Amino acid sequence: MASLSYEEAAHLLRRAGFGGTPEEISDLSSRGREGAVDFLIDFGQIDNSAMDSLLTASFDFSNPLANDAKFNQNEIRRWWLTRMATTKRQFEEKITLFWHNHFATSINKVSGNNGLFMFNQNKLLRDNALAKFDDLLLKVAQDPAMLIWLDGLTNVLGKPNENFGRELQELFTMGINDVVTGQQNYTEDDVKQIARAFTGWDYQRTSPFTFRINANQHDNGTKTIYGQPGNFSGQDVITMISARPATARYLTWKLFNFFVYPVTGSDADKSTIEHFAKLYLNNDHSIKELVRAIFTSDEFFSDRAFFSLVKQPVEFVVGAVRMLGGTYNPGSTVSTPPRTSTELQTSSRNMGQDLLNPPDVSGWDFNLGWVNTASMLERFNFANRYINNRITNAPGVFVTNDQLKSITRGSSKKTVKRFLSRLGPLSVGDALLTLRTYLETGDNGQPVTYVNDDATVDKKIRGLVHQILSLPEFQLN
Repeated sequence: MASLSYEEAAHLLRRAGFGGTPEEISDLSSRGREGAVDFLIDFGQIDNSAMDSLLTASFDFSNPLANDAKFNQNEIRRWWLTRMATTKRQFEEKITLFWHNHFATSINKVSGNNGLFMFNQNKLLRDNALAKFDDLLLKVAQDPAMLIWLDGLTNVLGKPNENFGRELQELFTMGINDVVTGQQNYTEDDVKQIARAFTGWDYQRTSPFTFRINANQHDNGTKTIYGQPGNFSGQDVITMISARPATARYLTWKLFNFFVYPVTGSDADKSTIEHFAKLYLNNDHSIKELVRAIFTSDEFFSDRAFFSLVKQPVEFVVGAVRMLGGTYNPGSTVSTPPRTSTELQTSSRNMGQDLLNPPDVSGWDFNLGWVNTASMLERFNFANRYINNRITNAPGVFVTNDQLKSITRGSSKKTVKRFLSRLGPLSVGDALLTLRTYLETGDNGQPVTYVNDDATVDKKIRGLVHQILSLPEFQLN
């Protein structure tokens, strides 16, 4: 079994989750590379009862079919971010986030039953996140949210709507061109023929809104897809596409860009993609086995992978809470009167990532797409609100003086290093001296002796953490 250093374990937890405390990272490190990955991805064995109890106490989703104001898109966002911030099963939420971006669906169009369809899609993605890809893809294709989002309900006999058939190939499975060979994966005629295969796909308009095929609107004629004739159904198409090498390569490419590092068109990167694509094909299209192979690979733990991705907004806000051991109190709609916090979802939206509302069917533009003046300013503002919130008896995000003091040490040098380790570990070059100087400078700009007392923690240490959260190095994952 390969060993796992503290720095490697921290890297794994940031990528497969949102980061964690030294205790969580050390626990992963003690398991070794394969053991740590197994622990994270076999998350069903992790006790998550504390989060479940919090969700029950904080959210009133008892009657979503009544279009109750307590069940709306903001409440669903608050529910999901509460999961991210408090779950013991971090990878469960991270892989759900991956699929939400992959099968990008927007609640602004899919507003059925005041958000129920998007809520159910989120649960569908979570419950099937590590299944055989064919099974996940079929469930998504039959999901009411997707049927509405890509106009499947208007895809009928004699008037096929091509939206889903096109995005199924371009964005959900293969891409226009093979990411390794560069060959074209499908033709316009394939789009038209595949659209015919999905005609009549519908859902029951009353609860439980189950999938159905309207036989009178389904095209039972012969269709020629990828040069092969037959009376193909939509399920046949999904089985066919899921088995194509181009799909294996595209999924590997998407997973690498999300979890490992930005993939280039170099021969070396193409060889890497081909290697993992074969693992997908040889393991019955198992997402779980593909992910396991990626996370235990030398590529994942290479120098190239460390801090090579820009933190997504939700990674930034949730990670800032989890790494410091801070607290997110979502509040409650069950209480009288209801008192809730929208800090995490509002901040994430202002940084450019509005959960349940991706900009289009291609999802969010990652890495440099997160970097602009407005979004960076919002990151700094969130860091300020979070670290300077001293109200601990109300909904919101906060870190207490006691929590901060547990990280500090008797000298400015050791204190700075401890916080950089806690929030990374980060290597910040010349900024290290700047941070030390900050702790050793008084309000009048004159040098002072660093004293590890309550007053210093409440002011200087909070300021120090704000500065670290605003450093370029903390924006990277």
